[in-house]
Amino acid sequence: MHRRRVICTVLKRQVRLHGFCSRKGRFIMAVNGIGSVHTYIYHTDTGKLSTKDGSQDDFVDFFNGDLDGMHSDTLNGFDQRQKHGIENIRMLYESQIAAGMFRGGKPNEIEITSETEDATVTHFTINGEKILTAYDMNAFFYIDDGMADELLYRTRESKPYDPSDNSVNIAVGDVFDLGNGYQLRVQDGHIQIDGLGRGNEETDQKVKRMAYGLHALIRFADQQWMSEQIDPESTPMLLDLLREIGVDTGKEFTINRTKCGIRYGRIREAGNKFGVPGSVFQEAQKKYEEFLYTPLSQRANIKA
Repeated sequence: MHRRRVICTVLKRQVRLHGFCSRKGRFIMAVNGIGSVHTYIYHTDTGKLSTKDGSQDDFVDFFNGDLDGMHSDTLNGFDQRQKHGIENIRMLYESQIAAGMFRGGKPNEIEITSETEDATVTHFTINGEKILTAYDMNAFFYIDDGMADELLYRTRESKPYDPSDNSVNIAVGDVFDLGNGYQLRVQDGHIQIDGLGRGNEETDQKVKRMAYGLHALIRFADQQWMSEQIDPESTPMLLDLLREIGVDTGKEFTINRTKCGIRYGRIREAGNKFGVPGSVFQEAQKKYEEFLYTPLSQRANIKA
């Protein structure tokens, strides 16, 4: 799909169709964004881009340098990202770093299709084969800096193990009896240890390590910390604790509404590829998406 320009049949008043009529009488069929699929032809002999059927298109003019994006109300951040993606494909072609990507197709032509999955992921198909996925990490700049500054745990309501969905809440007020004279009490924002000094120094240190691990686990499950902050030394003890209260750690489980799994012996958020709490990244991604939808002509007035 691409955005065609046609002359509006009525020039003295606005005509509302599926796109919009600009003051110059140019009609844009669609706005680039999530779910958009656009196909273009890159001409290797001229270095220019065209639509597949040769019709006019604002993005083509933008890519070829015939239209300044900052002077266009129809082009947005998704267009700018698509431009960078095709430029990177052109660089790969010219450098012959991945010559196999460009087999097939017509002489002096590369058919490029871009498919926008979300604010961070775009898939590119070259000459009919989907062979490249581009990840845009700019969403990380929209993460709230105060994420790790919260003093209190978020989960305040305890919930016993529920076998129907392999879930449990670890909340303020919960007490874990370790069975050796030690107890761990979940306070508002820290783990209180009862019984220090009853055992030897080695046991005290082990319980302290477990208390920190439980603190990190709650912060992670409350979407306040990254899973990497659950140290590997305390992880086996935490897994034993979870199993003791009924959690099946051999499959996906949920703690404080965060879906978890075990990967390479560490507790991770299930399905999370970005290294920060899922809800935090989703909020940042939403803000970045709003930025991408903003016309390039308005970029001077908003956060870049």
